[in-house]
Amino acid sequence: MMKISILAPDLSENCLGRSYLLAKILQRQYEVEIAGPIFGDGVWQPVVEDQSITYKSIRLSKGLKPYRQILDLVKLIDGDILLASKPLLTSFGVGLLKKIARKRPLILDIDDWQMGFIKDRYNQLTARSYLHAMITSALLIYKVPSFWNNLMGEKMHALADEMIVSNTFLKNKFGGTIVWHGRDTEAFDPQKFDPEQIRKKYGIDQAQKIVMFFGTPRPYKGLDDLIKAVQLVGDPDVRLVIVGIDFNCQYCAEMVKLAKKCLGKNFSGFGFRPYKTIPEFLAMADVVVVPQKRNYATLGQVPAKIFDAMAMAKPIIATAVSDLPGILDDCGWVVNPENLAALGKAIQHVFANPVEAGEMGLKARQKCVANYSWTALEAVLVGIIGKYAK
Repeated sequence: MMKISILAPDLSENCLGRSYLLAKILQRQYEVEIAGPIFGDGVWQPVVEDQSITYKSIRLSKGLKPYRQILDLVKLIDGDILLASKPLLTSFGVGLLKKIARKRPLILDIDDWQMGFIKDRYNQLTARSYLHAMITSALLIYKVPSFWNNLMGEKMHALADEMIVSNTFLKNKFGGTIVWHGRDTEAFDPQKFDPEQIRKKYGIDQAQKIVMFFGTPRPYKGLDDLIKAVQLVGDPDVRLVIVGIDFNCQYCAEMVKLAKKCLGKNFSGFGFRPYKTIPEFLAMADVVVVPQKRNYATLGQVPAKIFDAMAMAKPIIATAVSDLPGILDDCGWVVNPENLAALGKAIQHVFANPVEAGEMGLKARQKCVANYSWTALEAVLVGIIGKYAK
């Protein structure tokens, strides 16, 4: 059986999510491994329990030693086809070295506009901090947030034999074939879950109306807007549930503090959860909100969580950023980003019109099954991989 090596830039962070998605789809027809460095404490928590995935890793040291360790990582990879996730040294760079040494086909997957994240972060720095960051990123170019790592990866993207991207912005910028952040619509099936029992399990009152945010909180994801919009709704029966909080993260701590201040007892926060429990949490939501802000970071990003909610037939409210309006066309509600009043009114509309909300949720699932399911994406990926099959 042909083997595919998926190269992830960091196995310990949420950037592993895309590599994991591709691995699960390709596992259906090929032998698959995920290889990459570990910068943190271990494999990213939400997927670490999945024993079906084979990982090859090297824990990177500090300073300049990782440059030699990256060469050791290259030696571990033995796939017939290489699929690098993100144009970064520890994924795409590793793939280029293997491509040259062993003449392996190399496919580059770009799922976010990495330089967009860099631009947003660097624009907030003082002149002194900016200079320090530029020098540090040149010395430690192997690090994922490095300016030079991201810039060089983008400039060298054409060295790949083939490209896949996750949204329209990236296709227009880099070319390639769109492979969306799809979901396993057989596992994410609302018929398999009992919302009443799940609410009992997690201590959520049956009478409460649940607004849910599911994902890793980041400043560009608009969580502060969602908290304030739920406060504007002013309904004592409405509870905001946030799932995916990193309690060691300063930004997450700030959002939890804000939510408690604005909503009091009508807020529940949960930490990282295994990937397999995502549909369980979504099952108890009455509406899922994806409140992306509009900035460099979000221009080239479609949150994977939009497809989780669609698969679970949930009413969805999102902001008009990237491909979200097209994805939710006729199966969700879209408001302008950072418009708290519009977001609050959309939440009120969903709760005031339960029949319409249910119908929209069913349409969202139907669209997800047809266009964004693992089965739909498998056909696209196999078509690309097949070009290089021996």
